Amino acid sequence: MQLRERNSGSSPMIGLTPLIDVVFILLIFFMLASSFLDWKGFEMSVSITDGRSTSQSDTRPVTVEVDVNGGLSINGNAIALSNLAPTLLRNHDGAPVRLRPVNGANLQRLVEVMDTLGRGGVTDVEFIE
Repeated sequence: MQLRERNSGSSPMIGLTPLIDVVFILLIFFMLASSFLDWKGFEMSVSITDGRSTSQSDTRPVTVEVDVNGGLSINGNAIALSNLAPTLLRNHDGAPVRLRPVNGANLQRLVEVMDTLGRGGVTDVEFIE
């Protein structure tokens, strides 16, 4: 008995329907299995100005500079990040804070400074150029 071989010259066809089904199942699985962090924000009044005085209060604003290396200074005096909020609250209570990044300052460092100020209770912060 002689058997003939089916599709002797062509490669087998792979159906895309099962592949698409598997991709959708994986998509649904990862959407349901993923957890999203509960981001905890803090209230902070932030405005961006061009450096001219816009504050209506009688107290002089305090300038916090962030340099290229990540160093901080309050009105020209160097300070550590951990002492920033307590020093502002102790020595300059109620004064608006102007955050001035020096050209080339790291954005992540600015976010850390804003986070430290917000958690420390400083809420009136302005970005200046």
